[in-house]
Amino acid sequence: MKRISRALISSCLLLVLTAAAGCTRDNAQQSAAGSFEQVRDRFFAQQAYEFHGKTSLLAGNTANGNLVNFSGVKQGNQTAMTVSLSVPEKNQVNTLSLLSKNQQLYAKFNERESWQSVEGDPSFQQEFANWDPVFSFEQMDSMRTKVIPLADNNKEDGRKSFRVLLDSNKLKSWLAEQMRAQSKGGGSRIQSTRAHAPNLKAAMLLSESQWYRRPEGARIQSSEQKNKINEIIDRMEVEAEYTVYYDEKRMLPTNVIMNIRSEYDMQNQRVFEHSKVETYLNNYGRKNARQP
Repeated sequence: MKRISRALISSCLLLVLTAAAGCTRDNAQQSAAGSFEQVRDRFFAQQAYEFHGKTSLLAGNTANGNLVNFSGVKQGNQTAMTVSLSVPEKNQVNTLSLLSKNQQLYAKFNERESWQSVEGDPSFQQEFANWDPVFSFEQMDSMRTKVIPLADNNKEDGRKSFRVLLDSNKLKSWLAEQMRAQSKGGGSRIQSTRAHAPNLKAAMLLSESQWYRRPEGARIQSSEQKNKINEIIDRMEVEAEYTVYYDEKRMLPTNVIMNIRSEYDMQNQRVFEHSKVETYLNNYGRKNARQP
């Protein structure tokens, strides 16, 4: 009888401990979700800050190549940014400046040019959204499936962090939209000579535009293009997450890292890639911040 009682007690204790562990995890995730919402709301309320960052391929045939570097500043109702895409095989860097002001978008390709309106052009709008920190938080908000608390390994620096997991199906739909915008090459032309195709935020091989051109270089027709995009997306496996580091006192983000892993078919081969987008934010509230 004593043996049976001890067995029952042990079983009950095990159930209690398991339940307690489950409650602890749930409470921690709820707390992390609450922190995300506070950081999001505090960030959206900011009227002045600076940001900069870069993208990199961590795996794939062009790992560490085709880096995108970006920097920008927000002042009130305007956000200006500079986007530079390095092309190592051509030993060159392509630079684009973008300005969002009073809900209108402007662009120029070098400092000698004047700002020209590109409002209504989906390619420039997508390029701007790719690197805008506001869009990153909007994407986290609309695509998040779970917010995970991360260990605070340095309690002296005043920073904490959490990880936001994104919904794969929503992410694939977003990538498809980017691909369609890229395939159009831009509705307007700067200086009447240049069309712009946006870089994919993930900095994937897809951004090289090989997926929508024939071998001889001619762009495929819209119906073929749509089928090609659908084929790539249908067979694609993708997962992504954001890691957000924030100031514990001000509840404002200091840096945001997006990791995205994907598998897709390209030219009869299965491509595996891991890309990273790093964004750093600072100088909150500074009225006379530098222009990029």
